[in-house]
Amino acid sequence: MESFIKNFCGEWKNNTGNRLQIKYKNNSTALVTFYMPDESHPMLRPWCSDKPATSMVGTLDTETEAELDIDLSDNTNSFKLNLSFDISDSGYNSCVPSIIRNEDEGYLDQYYYLIGSLNRYEKC
Repeated sequence: MESFIKNFCGEWKNNTGNRLQIKYKNNSTALVTFYMPDESHPMLRPWCSDKPATSMVGTLDTETEAELDIDLSDNTNSFKLNLSFDISDSGYNSCVPSIIRNEDEGYLDQYYYLIGSLNRYEKC
């Protein structure tokens, strides 16, 4: 049986120009690179010592298999970008993003603008 995670793999873009490149790693994980609008290089993550946003691990939610949690901080805190497939799109061509973090990590709020508006991503 083919892994559902392959539906997340590929190039994604939202209407503000943020881009995600998602590559298959195994049946439960993918590697994700995040690009800001009009940038040819991956975003630098100031909350992560300015490391480029490359090879970030995306983990498939094993319960629903319809969500991918992308670790934005290399396991140094709980900062994640969650992608959920739009249930009205049976072709798996659009995802709705959300940000996940622990309540006691409020200092991460200052970096939300780098992730951009949480507009729907469309598969390119």
